[in-house]
Amino acid sequence: MKKLILITLLVLFTGALVTGFAQSEKYLKNRIMLEGMYIRNLGNFGEVWSKAAGAYIGYSLAFPDHDLLMMRTGFISNSLKDGVEYQEATSTIIPLEIGERYYFIDSRFMPFVQFMNGINILFENTNLEGEKEDKTLVKYAWQVGFGITINLIENLNIDVGANYQSNFYKTEGMNTGFKYAFGIGLAL
Repeated sequence: MKKLILITLLVLFTGALVTGFAQSEKYLKNRIMLEGMYIRNLGNFGEVWSKAAGAYIGYSLAFPDHDLLMMRTGFISNSLKDGVEYQEATSTIIPLEIGERYYFIDSRFMPFVQFMNGINILFENTNLEGEKEDKTLVKYAWQVGFGITINLIENLNIDVGANYQSNFYKTEGMNTGFKYAFGIGLAL
C-alpha cells in the first residue's frame, strides 16, 4: 500500500512538472478543506497504539503564487496494537494546528511541501503501561511532508499527501509516525 501511494505521488508530481508550466490560470485561492487521514505510529507509543485514523477541517489563506497559510482542527482516534490487551483503553486527540504549504507551481497540478505545528489535546484513560487513569494532556506537535493538489475544476480540488509527524507525548514514549492524508478543498 505504501509503495502504491509513493508511486502515485511520484507520477502525479512528474505530471505536474510537465504540464504545470503550460497553465496560465491561477488556482491558488483561499479555501475550506476537509481531510481524512491514516497514521502509522512508531516508537514506544507505536508499541501500544499502532495506528490512528481521523479527520481535519480547516481554512487556508492564499498568498500570491506559492504560499498557503493553513489553520485546522480535527479528531484522531488511536487503535491498540494487535496483541495488546488493555481493557477498554482509549486514546483520542484533538489537534489545533497552523502552518504553511509552499506550492512549486500554480496550475491544475500543484505539488507542495508543508510544515504544520500546534498543540494536541490528548484524552486517554490508560497510559502506555496499561494502568487505568483518565488524563487530559496538552502537547506540542509538528509535522513536515509533501503532496499534490489536483484542481478538478476552478473551485474544487483534491489533495493527497504524506507527512512525518512528532507529538511530544512523553520523553520515553514519543508519538511519532507517518501520516497519509486525502482531502477535498473548496476554493472561495
